[in-house]
Amino acid sequence: GWAGSPVPLPRAEGTLAKFIDPDEAPAVKRRLSDVLDLEDHTLLLFYKSDKAGTEDVFTPVRLQDMCKLESAWLKVTKFPTIRSFDSVVKLFYGPEPVPSDRTMPLDGEWECGLLDEASVSATVAAMKASIDADGPRSPYARFVHPNFKDTATSVYTRTAVSIKVEKDLAGDLADGVMDYLGREYGWLQDGMISSSAYIGEEDSFVPKDSIRVRVVCTGTDEMTIMVAPDFLLAFASIMLVFVILSTYLRSVFLACCGMFQIILSMPVAALIYKGLTIDFFDFLHILVVYLVLGIGADDIFVLVDAFRHVSEHMAPLVKPGRYPDEVLKDLLKRTWVRSAGAIFNTSFTTAMAFMSCSGSKAMPMRTCGWYAAISILLNWIFTITFTPAVLVIWHQRVQDTRCCIAELFSLRPLGEIGQPGTESKAAHRNCIEVALDRFYIRAMNWKVGQVRPVPWAMGLGLLAVAIQGAYFTSQLTPPRSAEVWFPDTHMMTGFSTFMADNYYQPDYKDYAIVEVVFGIKDFDISDIDIYNPGGPGGKVIFDGAFDLSTKEVQDGVLSTCEWLNNLRCEFDGCKNAGYNTLRMQSDKKTHSCFLEDFREWNGGTLPVGDAFLPALKDFRDNAAAGDYNSEFLVDEVSYKEDIGIVNGELKYAVIKIRSTMTMDTPYSQGNEINNFIEEQLDKHIQTLPAPLARTKLVCIVFAFLDLSRELLNGLFQGCGIAMPISFLVVLASTRNLVVSGYAVISVASIVLCVLGFCKSAMDWDLGVGEAIAGVIVIGYSVDYVVHLAHIYCEAGHHGLATREERSEFAVRNMGSTVFAGAITTAASGLVMFFCFFYFFTKMAILICVTIMFSFLFSLGFFMSVMWVLGPQGKFGDLPNCFGSMRLMSSGGVEPTKQADAAPIADEGEKAAPAPAAPPATEKAAAGKAAEVPICVDAWEETEV
Repeated sequence: GWAGSPVPLPRAEGTLAKFIDPDEAPAVKRRLSDVLDLEDHTLLLFYKSDKAGTEDVFTPVRLQDMCKLESAWLKVTKFPTIRSFDSVVKLFYGPEPVPSDRTMPLDGEWECGLLDEASVSATVAAMKASIDADGPRSPYARFVHPNFKDTATSVYTRTAVSIKVEKDLAGDLADGVMDYLGREYGWLQDGMISSSAYIGEEDSFVPKDSIRVRVVCTGTDEMTIMVAPDFLLAFASIMLVFVILSTYLRSVFLACCGMFQIILSMPVAALIYKGLTIDFFDFLHILVVYLVLGIGADDIFVLVDAFRHVSEHMAPLVKPGRYPDEVLKDLLKRTWVRSAGAIFNTSFTTAMAFMSCSGSKAMPMRTCGWYAAISILLNWIFTITFTPAVLVIWHQRVQDTRCCIAELFSLRPLGEIGQPGTESKAAHRNCIEVALDRFYIRAMNWKVGQVRPVPWAMGLGLLAVAIQGAYFTSQLTPPRSAEVWFPDTHMMTGFSTFMADNYYQPDYKDYAIVEVVFGIKDFDISDIDIYNPGGPGGKVIFDGAFDLSTKEVQDGVLSTCEWLNNLRCEFDGCKNAGYNTLRMQSDKKTHSCFLEDFREWNGGTLPVGDAFLPALKDFRDNAAAGDYNSEFLVDEVSYKEDIGIVNGELKYAVIKIRSTMTMDTPYSQGNEINNFIEEQLDKHIQTLPAPLARTKLVCIVFAFLDLSRELLNGLFQGCGIAMPISFLVVLASTRNLVVSGYAVISVASIVLCVLGFCKSAMDWDLGVGEAIAGVIVIGYSVDYVVHLAHIYCEAGHHGLATREERSEFAVRNMGSTVFAGAITTAASGLVMFFCFFYFFTKMAILICVTIMFSFLFSLGFFMSVMWVLGPQGKFGDLPNCFGSMRLMSSGGVEPTKQADAAPIADEGEKAAPAPAAPPATEKAAAGKAAEVPICVDAWEETEV
């Protein structure tokens, strides 16, 4: 009947007595929470004296301003149940002589008059005396800076409000404070494209009258609120990529069709993704939009440039116009053969890099890897199916016209085709190709005597860069601090560390609960859906030996309670200055040992044998956790949950402490605490009776450590999978061992340089962002090197045998494509610099740095090596190597090969004359040379 009750809901728990019998209050409050779906949330108000942090916050004027702020919030708030109002204001206002006894009304306006100096000084003196006597256990310790005990002054103080609120209204909890401070969500404010109401100044505080204020509210889902503006910025990235496509392709029509193709791949990928019964979609998946934009544009550049180069080489137009259908069909066929494999190579290696994430146990990584891989492969499919059709329409109806819409309904006139090698009138060399031809190729071919100094200098210089990258990569460590998701000036960024460093007794809710569990043997998770780990499934396997009815086992549990209470923790991750225990020390109880509470409830004794279980059930069903636990643990303790009676039998039990580890304890600190505790627990278990041998320790901080460890494993797993696949793909593409080896060295150098940059330039750790970026780096780093390696080897099919000719051919045919792809991918990542989430900003840095090193090592290192050490003729070719191996195994003379004949000319090319038959002496020499065959046919003397 509570749902339809006309009785107004009370604002504070204390006023429930007006409506309900006090003995019934706990049960009634539980029913209220069930009916109204109420949640517990906390509003924290941090106060600071001044921006420099040098003045005392406890002055009459500043206390009056704090009172006005809190009174204004109470005046507008409409929340029914305030559980506790732990306000600094109440310590200084009110008639009671002892500050801790003073209260403020929770309804109506406060009288925030200006206090006199003597009153403030007296309250500060009382606080100082209590802290001198009790240290961090003092009730005032949570309101002051640690230096207060020495100076009787504090730069910081705070107020904490614990409140029950309807789930749908939790996000409104801090609205009254934000309105009073003049803070709101919006666009183009605080130097950001999209800004949060929680953005402060450099110290994360905002000024208000004589004080500075920082607000933290657990009811505000900042992730959900701010992810939408960041997603909208993806449209800016789409427009930027569209502009680059239009400029490079010199066609708005091609750019529109290209953007349609790229964007279409994402919803189609989502359908396939959903068809794989994957429902998980996280904000990390937004990153795929930026990745696919650059990769999809690169695919289009490769195909369009291949069509342009094939057309200009095979069928140059001396008079502009369209090709006849048969000629166009032949050109498209040659274009498709040249580009489809090249695009597949890069798409496949990038997709496999992301697919390596599918083995991760971290759900965001696993599912994001699937979605990204599907999107990338769909882009390849669309590029080799949809884009050729678009090219036909463009060439026949739109090319070289001003108004593409009107011209779609009519064919262009036929052009006049000249002989191969004739300059095409329809050719349009872009500025990138001109620059590469005039400067890059000329510099690479410049000689000083027999030495080419430019490629040697670039190759050795970038090799040195790769070596330093490898060194700094080896210096990467697991996270030394908590992962940062919001901007540095956000009020919620690092507030746990802020509290631990600036308050003598920080807020207890920010510190992790450590639990020791008895009676559980293992968990069977074989039937849990890996893509919905929070869904149904899983089974607890209880320890059949667990029996708490004997005195020996009861003493073992009690000794474990004492062991956990007194366990030392002298690591940096434990914020326990002054007492050095894992358990938080306070003036209130910070541990819960159900057996101690049961003993107290039972009059100081523990029953044994058959009398034990009925008495324990009685305690479990009727005892109130609030009678035996302070506010530090009362929300965490439920005897019905902590004393596990299943089917009438005691199956498990749990004891708990409030620890001195913050919820965002970084990996490196948490890991050493975890290892230490496990070691100490193993030693303690050896002293316990056999029924307690399965005792386990659980903490959410250690679960986060498992996540971080899994992300790091995902990075190394990605490298272990993607690097060999990259080598195999390059080998299959080029069919040349030497070129593949150079390519893989280049790719590895790119990865090392990017990860080294994280350490040397940014001083980042190997955290969540870096682990994700490491997989992305592998995918991106392959693209440009594979393109150039593929086209270098293709040059041999055009009658080019020397490394200089092949290198020039590769740069002229693929150099501008690589440059345009790099610009497009970097541009799509640049937009993320304006995102709200720091994670996206970090991704923007890593993507741009990856593209920079990929570009430098593809045209700088890889092509330099090709220019001076690249294979010539058939050196390193797989068929040639296998032929030599067969010859070596048979001991015979290698037969005359078809490859020694004149190369078959492409259409329109003049065939080269067949070589004359060698004299008998040369045949004899050849036969003698064949006795020691090697994997070389046309390796010429390497220039020094």
